[in-house]
This record gives sequence, structure tokens and C-alpha cells, in this order.
Amino acid sequence: MNRVLVVPSGTEVAQEIVRSLSVVKGVELYGANGIDCFTEIPRARHIVGIPFIDEPDFIDVITSLIKENGITHIFPAHDSASLKLSEFADSLGAQVISSSYETNKVCRSKSLTYKALEKVVKVPKTYLSKNEVESFPVFVKPNIGQGSVGTKLITKASELLDVTEDDILCEYLPGEEFTVDCISDADNQLQYAQARKRNAMRNGIATETELVNDNSLFYSFAEKINKSLKLQGAWFFQVKKDSLGELCLLEVATRIAGSMITSRMNGINFAEMSLFISNGIPVKALKNNLEIKLFRNLAYQFDIKLNFNVLYTDFDDCLIFGDKVNDKLVQFIFQCINKNIKVVLITRHADDIHQTLKNMRLSQLFDQVIHITDGAPKSQFITEKNAIFIDDSFAERLDVMGVCNIPCFSVDMVQGLTCLKN
Repeated sequence: MNRVLVVPSGTEVAQEIVRSLSVVKGVELYGANGIDCFTEIPRARHIVGIPFIDEPDFIDVITSLIKENGITHIFPAHDSASLKLSEFADSLGAQVISSSYETNKVCRSKSLTYKALEKVVKVPKTYLSKNEVESFPVFVKPNIGQGSVGTKLITKASELLDVTEDDILCEYLPGEEFTVDCISDADNQLQYAQARKRNAMRNGIATETELVNDNSLFYSFAEKINKSLKLQGAWFFQVKKDSLGELCLLEVATRIAGSMITSRMNGINFAEMSLFISNGIPVKALKNNLEIKLFRNLAYQFDIKLNFNVLYTDFDDCLIFGDKVNDKLVQFIFQCINKNIKVVLITRHADDIHQTLKNMRLSQLFDQVIHITDGAPKSQFITEKNAIFIDDSFAERLDVMGVCNIPCFSVDMVQGLTCLKN
């Protein structure tokens, strides 16, 4: 059994790692984060309250968690975590799924990255001081940072006053921006590199991105970086076109990217392959060659004190709409079944409910079917006290809540119920 600890577990990167590994055979996921956070890791295996990465006792706490939980692998989910954990990889007691500390150190600093690769690929022209800037616009970004966080376009000399010693001043690149998702095996052989265009951004995250059809130039770029930096497992780099349309490097990162699901839907599970590589298992990319565009929106998850042993649900305009099945409610029903929660159908369906269930391929879904044909209130048939009720009718919910005193939900709330924290 591979017991994989994701640290920190509250980042967008962590969500992609968890979703990539959650249904992989032989993997048990754990998470650790400084504060309570969104995660699909089961509550019993999610540790909250660990020190932040730059705090002095971070490594000691992680080492203790590894020992206490029998962790076999630790998956960094932030650039700083990759650097810190790879630095102490030999003493943690678990395999760090990342490139070497030397490679992480270079990639965590843009100045070191540009210095290491300036003779290998095109990197931006940088200015050693503000006084060297003779024309505008120029671009400023943190030397230690990720994505577009903390970046700024400088259009006039007065704005240079805000530039600090921790920033990098460089040429402005006006062209299209791309992320290239890559994976290299244990022998530093590039197994896959696929560019995707970053169409829309929010807080440094690509909210709309699509795979590039003509990928040869990006692959060649990736090969050059890979040979120079000795990368292992999943990694990515970002490039942007300059004023002449030539690709210019922005950064290299030794981790999973949050939008790597774009290539994952094309057949490449970066997290799974990285785990295999860390175990010394040969990997090969199996690509579907699909045209894929990803749209990302904010997700939600609820932590509600909602404990129940029975789910009562309506049928018409609730589980079905005309001749269509409400797949969100079916998802929630199966979530209940997986937790050994009893599921009861309670309906006033006009036809033979059992035949309709059979026709809709739903006949084996319920522990009990209550078919009301005499107009009696549904509350009369709800005998379990530790229960919840779902119905499209306000009148039905009002009756059940008043008589049975149990939580009642309308159909629009079902999708939220599927997002209850484990």
C-alpha cells in the first residue's frame, strides 16, 4: 500500500493531486495543512494545524506525521514545499515525489533559473538596477514566486519606486502565454510535454486553457530544459512570446500544475506517473490525441453538522424530470449507500412506481419504496427521527419539517449535499 501524504493539502495543486490519485489502486491518501481547508481527502486522514512551511518546526512535525501514519510517500503541493521537503528528503522516512533539492533550488528562484538556462533557451532580458531601464513598458515579478502572483507591468519611471531588491525587472513580453506540462522518468528521459494556451487568468490561475495542436516547438523547448536541470516526475514551465513572436521562458516549476487535468483528460495522469517513477517503475505516456479546452470555476464544499441514518426522497420533479434522471441526486443517493445510510423513496407518482423505476433503470436503488395513493401527508410515513427529506414541493417540506422536525432540502440544494465534507 502506498500511503501518500499531500502537503500542503489546501492548494489548487493539492486538489489536482488528490483527484488524480483518489481512485488509483493501492493508494491511500493523507493530507496536512496549516488551516482547515477544502479537500476531498477523508476527514479521518486529514491533519489540520501543522506549522507553515517556513516555520522552524515544520520538518519535525512532518517527520512525526510520517512515522505515526506509516506514510510511504510525500507529495509536495506548493513550490516552497517541494524545495523544503526535497532538502530534508534523506531524513523524513518517506519518499519525496519531486526532483532533487539542487533542481528545486534553481527552479524556486527565477534569477537562478535564468542563469542556468540562458545559454540553453531564450530567457527574458533582465535589468540589474532601475537605472538601466531606458524605455517602457517593463515587467516586474518576485524572484521567489509562482504564476502571475505579485507581478506588475511598469509603464513609467515613477512606478519603479515600488520595485524592491526581491523583485526582478525584465523585458515586457506582449505575446501569447503558454504552460507546458511535462513528465520525466527516473533516468531524466522526457516522457511527455504538452503545451496549453492560457486564455484567461484569475489570481495567477488559468481559468480557461486549451491544448495546443502544433506542439513540436514546445517539446523541443522542454527537452532542452530537461537535459539542463535533471528533472524527475511531473514538472512544467511557462513561456510567452516576445515582440518578434519568439518563445521566451517565464519560469520552471518542479510540481504538479493545477490545470494539468487538461492533459489528464487526454490520458496522462501526472500524479500517478510521478508516484510510479518514485517507486522505480517504468512509465510510458498514453496520449488520446484529443482537442481539449478546460474551463475552471470556483468549487464549493460544505462542513455541516448533519448526521443522519435515513434519506427520504421524492420522485417526480425531484429524482426525475420528465424522462430524464437527476444524476446529482443519484450521486448523493450512492454517497449515502456507501456510508450504509438507508435510502427510502416516498412518492405520490400517478402510475405504477415500480414499473416506472424499472423503465428508468432505478429499480434497485432504494431500501424501501413508499407509494402514497390516498392523499395522506408524507409526514405520516416518516418514522425515522435521525433522517433528512428531499422534495421539490414547498408544501411537502413545510409539512415534514413541522411534524417530523428533520432537515428538509429542495432539489436545488442537492448538488450542495454531494459536496459535504467527509
